[in-house]
Amino acid sequence: MSRLGEMIKEERIKAGWSQKQLAKKSGVSESFLADVELGTRIIADTQATRILKVLGKSSEVFADFESKADGMPTPTVSRPTVTRQAPAQEKPAKPAEPTDTWLSALGGLMQAVPVKNSLGNVVDQKVLPVKSGRIEGVVAEKVFYLLAPDDSMMGYRIRRNDRLLVLPATAPVDNAVMVFMQDSAYYLRKVNMQDGGRLLMQWYDFDPHSEVVNQKEVTLVGRVKRVEFDL
Repeated sequence: MSRLGEMIKEERIKAGWSQKQLAKKSGVSESFLADVELGTRIIADTQATRILKVLGKSSEVFADFESKADGMPTPTVSRPTVTRQAPAQEKPAKPAEPTDTWLSALGGLMQAVPVKNSLGNVVDQKVLPVKSGRIEGVVAEKVFYLLAPDDSMMGYRIRRNDRLLVLPATAPVDNAVMVFMQDSAYYLRKVNMQDGGRLLMQWYDFDPHSEVVNQKEVTLVGRVKRVEFDL
């Protein structure tokens, strides 16, 4: 349950109203109000203000509630917020890291995707948009970022510690960079499909290299969708 949902529910119970009564007075459906109280529905500011007003709470109470919400930045001026330029001697504030409360409030819209090293250990996370429970068309829970383990693919513009968005795959994709596993560690290869279930595995550090293997001899993990790096 979200803090805003808890607040609406508490005030409704104090007023002695059922969800149906409050929903009717506020101009929303009973199912919508039930989802808001459970914290499974994101509510717009205008709707929250209207419901709280029906319950006898002013818009100032809602603004104060927002300023104290976990994981959200505290407003420095009244709504609407006016952006002010920081003094030259001050360093820009570091963006707030996504918190569990923030991600919970955006459930169904955003999801924290794990960032793994070459041994499969989670070392960080990155928040990505979710559509119908999917990221890039696949089940969100199966997507992960991999830190490129070395410079063996730098000829393909992938350098050590670049972040690679990996989508699960059950079969190799021709001319794609794929992620494989050997001895409990991830490695990268560009793949070309060959006859007879064989794969031309390519990598490129200072010179191009390749080998032909039987598809059954390698452990496929997924396909690299995109590469991200910090300047």
